[in-house]
Amino acid sequence: MDTLATPPERTGRGRRRTGPVLAVVLLVVVVGGLVMGSAVGGADTGIFDGDPPRWASTFGAALCLLGLGVEIVAIVWAVRTGRYRANRRQSPLTTLSWSRRRRLGRQVRRGTPEPGEDPALLVETARQAIAQRWFVLVIAGLAMTGAGQAFLGFAPFHVVIGGLLVVIWAVLIVLVLRAARQGEAFLRAHPDLGGR
Repeated sequence: MDTLATPPERTGRGRRRTGPVLAVVLLVVVVGGLVMGSAVGGADTGIFDGDPPRWASTFGAALCLLGLGVEIVAIVWAVRTGRYRANRRQSPLTTLSWSRRRRLGRQVRRGTPEPGEDPALLVETARQAIAQRWFVLVIAGLAMTGAGQAFLGFAPFHVVIGGLLVVIWAVLIVLVLRAARQGEAFLRAHPDLGGR
């Protein structure tokens, strides 16, 4: 078997797992730019009000517009493909308590259903985790918009808040993509549950 035919970063059906890599790259570029920008141009600014250099205001405006564009495209795409409506349909999980849903999610993440567990609820939990993958686009758009606003404000307060928000959104992207992969792995490992 030729090991070069399938690189290690590829998953089933030839798809690449680029989500976590993109999140880390976005995080490094934006936080690095914020730190560099505040070090270079933040010497004569107040804690809340800043006078950004021309490059920072241009970059911030471009990031805001790009982020807003990504959010709009993601929402229009989700509505047109039916993913938005699929997430709004009545699910049997909505009637369950929060602790019960957490227990179901834990079983799906670990790939080990407990004895006597309702297979339909486990399958629905896994399918919802997979279906929520499209939220990554909206989150990435929010991260870009927040980072752009930090560049536009260019004061230490805005830089710190923008950097924290970008970190939170990057972690959220990784968690959503990981939950989707775990849901797929659960359904692959337990194909017998779907037929019950």
